[in-house]
Amino acid sequence: MDSLHADFLDWLRRLVWSAFAAPGDGAGARAPGSLGTLSCSLRYFVVRLVDMHIVWPSEITDDVVSAYIAHLQSEVEDDPDALALSEGVAYNRLMPFALLWRQRFALERAGIAPMPAPPFRRGGASAIAKVIAAIAKGSYYPLPDEVAVPVLNTAMRMLGAPASDVIALVESCETTYAFGRIMGGSDAYQRVIAIRRQNDVARAFRFSEVNGVPWHPPLAPDNFDEQEIEKIATKLRIYLLRRTAEFRAQPNEKKVPTLPTWKPLRSQDQRIVVDFRSLALAIGESAGDANFLIRHPELRRLVNEVANEQGLPSVPIISVLQRVRQLVLAVRSAAHIVIQAVTGMRISEVCGMTAGLDPGTGLPLNVEVRDSISGLGEVFILRSVLSKTEETPRIVEWTLGYRPKGSKELPPALLAMIIVERLLSPYRQLLDVDDLFVCFSNNKGLPRSRRSVARSSAENLARTVKDFIAEWVDLVDLADEAARKTMDKELVPYRESRGRNLTTHQLRKLFANFTIRVDPRLLPVLQMHFHHVSIAMTDGGYVMSNPTLLRDQHDVRYQHMALLSLELAQGKTRSAGRYGEFLEQRVRTELGARISGLSDEDAYRESYLYVEAANLDQLFFEPHGICGARSASQMACHHEAGTEAVVRWSRRLTPNYASRTPTLCAGCESFAVARWHLPYWEQRYLDHIVEIRQLEAFGMVGPEYDNANALTLARARQAQSLCRALGSDIDDLERRVAAKVEALLNAAQKVEKG
Repeated sequence: MDSLHADFLDWLRRLVWSAFAAPGDGAGARAPGSLGTLSCSLRYFVVRLVDMHIVWPSEITDDVVSAYIAHLQSEVEDDPDALALSEGVAYNRLMPFALLWRQRFALERAGIAPMPAPPFRRGGASAIAKVIAAIAKGSYYPLPDEVAVPVLNTAMRMLGAPASDVIALVESCETTYAFGRIMGGSDAYQRVIAIRRQNDVARAFRFSEVNGVPWHPPLAPDNFDEQEIEKIATKLRIYLLRRTAEFRAQPNEKKVPTLPTWKPLRSQDQRIVVDFRSLALAIGESAGDANFLIRHPELRRLVNEVANEQGLPSVPIISVLQRVRQLVLAVRSAAHIVIQAVTGMRISEVCGMTAGLDPGTGLPLNVEVRDSISGLGEVFILRSVLSKTEETPRIVEWTLGYRPKGSKELPPALLAMIIVERLLSPYRQLLDVDDLFVCFSNNKGLPRSRRSVARSSAENLARTVKDFIAEWVDLVDLADEAARKTMDKELVPYRESRGRNLTTHQLRKLFANFTIRVDPRLLPVLQMHFHHVSIAMTDGGYVMSNPTLLRDQHDVRYQHMALLSLELAQGKTRSAGRYGEFLEQRVRTELGARISGLSDEDAYRESYLYVEAANLDQLFFEPHGICGARSASQMACHHEAGTEAVVRWSRRLTPNYASRTPTLCAGCESFAVARWHLPYWEQRYLDHIVEIRQLEAFGMVGPEYDNANALTLARARQAQSLCRALGSDIDDLERRVAAKVEALLNAAQKVEKG
């Protein structure tokens, strides 16, 4: 109500009044009941315009609208609490711009100059809200492979020897503490003795060797290898002398730190701090040697002297038991990453997982092992609590993994659950709950009472995941650009924040995108794993119908199709097959014009919106290609099965999985093949042509063999044709064929002689 904003409030009141009394552009008058929604919309709108020093509608240019949208988007990307932002909420925050444009004539009659131009480009506020909501769900930008690979690899490595060591360390510490508490003396005395003994046990612990060296240095700095410390100290002194000389040579008014630094996201004072990983690399050591720089008193003193001179905060002192705590949380976060990345669970469902092991099988009580329908494999099913989309929590099932019958191997997610079960067992007992994941509510050291432990929360788990990535995942050497770009300098935020900008929502799509990119032949397994409809229907005994899971599937396909459309429109890839040729031409004509001259980020956004507008999110992905399901009469699988008339009345047209085969699909009007399917068709050509060449080598040719060989030869030629259309190196393919045939013939000769 400050007088400074009198003009702003005047036209704002007129805007609201006109929306009800004099609607513009042929719109109907707003209902009185919508005033509450409009109030919420304007509350956010007004605050942002005041922050941007906007007074009049005429000052709201395209740049102002773009900055507003960017701010709304950045809030979603940076703030975990904003992840619940729905498409409706995003639209309401954008709607005042559209309202202001629609009511421009009513304001103009009052002498208030209107906005210079319509506020939004193609699609309007709803299209922008859709993108922002997709970001909030973690379904918009896929996690780049350059980040995903080291995150998953590091998490899986942490579940090996490191997890075993940390579990043993926790058990020793807790046993020692419990024993110390039953000694004589006052309660305070017992507590001091117990903590002292716990500290001694931790200091004496020796970590296992991985690749010939301990994966973690001793917890007590006085147990560090002194020769190693002296070598590091020598390199560090030389490096710090150079950086100090450079710093002092700068003009006083323009001095900036010469030590490697980084700015943690959401730090309380927003001060930059010393980047010890980069510092270790700068002196010629490995990134893991940052532990020595942080925890050894002499090395820490050397760094602190220079850091303080350059205005950087001192390195905090980390006690032995505080480091034990950090290791416990690191293993917990590694297990969390693995569970969420390979199941697609929400973080709220991870919080809802329950503890308990079956003494007979050693498996978690909430995991059921079911035979696959073929009887050749075992499927591990997890029962977890779903709460995010439900009025009341309910139990849902998730596929954890699969193994061949008789195998003793455990799926990664199941292994992670067993590790968390053992790791957090002492603290679960303190709290007296059956939650698999629990949180530490004390600030330092290990919990010693019920007050020091709390039930898990999404915020706590998400924060410690970011801490784990920042400390353990090496992103220091990330390039600026991702291999598959969705924006300019896409990898820079991951490198500069040390991965703290990664959200757990991205983990839900990570595994699916990564698997498809590594080997498209794994798609049948992936479809079954993520409860997809098509191939999973053959094992329907353990696949449940869940709208949440179908949305997960949709998000993955949406991302994949957005990237494919972008690459087709830019001419970076080709597609083959009868539908593939049509699709490529259509995308280049329609999307190509829309992205011409746009930045990588804007081009990806247009591609993302185009996918739904063109109904490309309804395509079906198979290991050998893409089914466009154009119409029942244009699908060879339905023609073959005689189901054309039946499926015309279906709510959604889907392939006939009982009759479709790669050979049948390849000639279908609804079939397309993308570049990522090339390995499948190269292998198919290799398998069939090698069989023909073998028969020729053994003289099994001629009229009596023609009928038997015709189908094999036809399949080989069909596969070769698609390989050629997708740009395969045919000469290299023929060399592989010749080598394979020669190896098989040599093996046959050895058998004949032997």
